[in-house]
Amino acid sequence: MILKIRAWCEGIIIAIIISIIIEMILPDGKNKKYVKVVIGIYIMFVVLNPILEIINYDINFDDIFKFEDIEASATSDLNIKQAYLVGIEESLKLEIENLGYEVQDVNVYVDSEYENIEKIELEITRKKDEIVTVKPIIIGNQEERPNFNYIDIIEYLKKNYSVNEDKIIFK
Repeated sequence: MILKIRAWCEGIIIAIIISIIIEMILPDGKNKKYVKVVIGIYIMFVVLNPILEIINYDINFDDIFKFEDIEASATSDLNIKQAYLVGIEESLKLEIENLGYEVQDVNVYVDSEYENIEKIELEITRKKDEIVTVKPIIIGNQEERPNFNYIDIIEYLKKNYSVNEDKIIFK
């Protein structure tokens, strides 16, 4: 057992000496960093080799570097696009809430290529710091929405999302 540990330590020392000599001989240039990576992998292999022998681990590089062709399906493509839209909607909701509004719903509509925003629908109930007054309900008439000043939201969306003012709709 002691002989194996001694041989292991000798192997590590020899690997380090060889790597130092190679680094000293190698001129400075673009390839030096790649050579250092290979030397590091070599030293790591020398250090881990007895441990791999103990657990009887067989490294099969064919299985490690085996790449299978995966066909992209339309459903996975659609799921990615839907996740993209949900991410934009959640981001918009948080950003508008940071502007001081209570946001009930956000809907983002994009073109077929998912490159440009065609329309943003926002349902905002009120400003967070605004006092809500209760109005009597009149049967037969639609309840009027409070008149908010949405200029700050419109300017924010125009600046950060490159959306025209006519594409922003408040419900």
